[in-house]
Amino acid sequence: MRIAIGPLEGHYGGAAQHILNIVYNSKYDYKFIRVPQSLQNWGRIFRDYILPFQNKIPNIFLKHNSKRFDMYGWQKYIDFPGRKLAKKLRDMNIVHLHGHPYWEQVYSVNGPRIVFTVHNLYNKKDFPKNWERTISYLTNKMIGFCRRSDKVISVAKWLQDALNENYGVESEYIPNGVNLEEFDSRDGNLFRKKFGIWDDFYLFVGRATKYKRPELFLSLAQELPKRKFVMVGRGITQDSLTEYFGRNIPPNVVCIGEPDRTDVVNAFDASRSFILPSANETFGIVILEAMVSEKPVVAANNLGPSEIIRDGETGFLFETDNLESLVQKAEIAWTCREVGIAARAEVREKYDWKKIVPEIEKIYCC
Repeated sequence: MRIAIGPLEGHYGGAAQHILNIVYNSKYDYKFIRVPQSLQNWGRIFRDYILPFQNKIPNIFLKHNSKRFDMYGWQKYIDFPGRKLAKKLRDMNIVHLHGHPYWEQVYSVNGPRIVFTVHNLYNKKDFPKNWERTISYLTNKMIGFCRRSDKVISVAKWLQDALNENYGVESEYIPNGVNLEEFDSRDGNLFRKKFGIWDDFYLFVGRATKYKRPELFLSLAQELPKRKFVMVGRGITQDSLTEYFGRNIPPNVVCIGEPDRTDVVNAFDASRSFILPSANETFGIVILEAMVSEKPVVAANNLGPSEIIRDGETGFLFETDNLESLVQKAEIAWTCREVGIAARAEVREKYDWKKIVPEIEKIYCC
């Protein structure tokens, strides 16, 4: 069976890890659908040159406002690698695509059986107000692709319900998972030595975007000045966070940008507790990664985290966007080693990729 899977751009992000773990644990051979350099470059060109120009145009002439996505369809005319790849995909038995279909050349492929995994629905609260039309545009595009797919997979139960109730899209629930072998080899001491961090610390893993709520993590650091806080993720630097936060970041915060995958795995092992401030997290692979590392997780009580965590037993849930609640749960998590141990057992039972991938393979054979 010839299967193509993607799109993939490096190892960053939950969707990328999801794709890589399917390939690693499956009995099938896959062809990766990699985001071509031209598309990566297009995002930078759009942001640096086109966006400043379009922002000067009266809003009445613009269909959408965007800082990232190709709202006008220009990208497809320069994406020659994508066009070439789309032709090759027609020879596949199955094309398994993930995320939002903004790579137009690939998501318009016809011929093979299409399996589409939905990782999230955009929530307008997680983006600037001028993104509202953009979010609607992307959501409509994604739902349209769901309807032309042969099978749709939802990574969370709430997501499965939302697709069905709001858009009439039927999907199979198959959760995210974690690669137990990868985390069995974790080594927190290597992380400490590499980055010179010897104190115990709270950990944040993710990007500096409104969706991830990094400002709440920074506010937590201000509330607990005697504790160490470490932020790991793509683009996480003191300068970027200072700009995002609007003031200097607390002195007890350490920033580690552009980490490799081993750094991330070892960071979980080195940490004392993991904090996930996101207000609308779909499922949260990072939750599973912290849990399998035996770390007490503190996450907002919403959507995905509430599906994974049993509050006070396998982790802690705080009131969404409530700093006082976060401080309270973070203080408790700091001393709850037994919760981390229970969390690891839960992940090994429910979220091992070796158990999850066969369920995806059944979708291929339907």
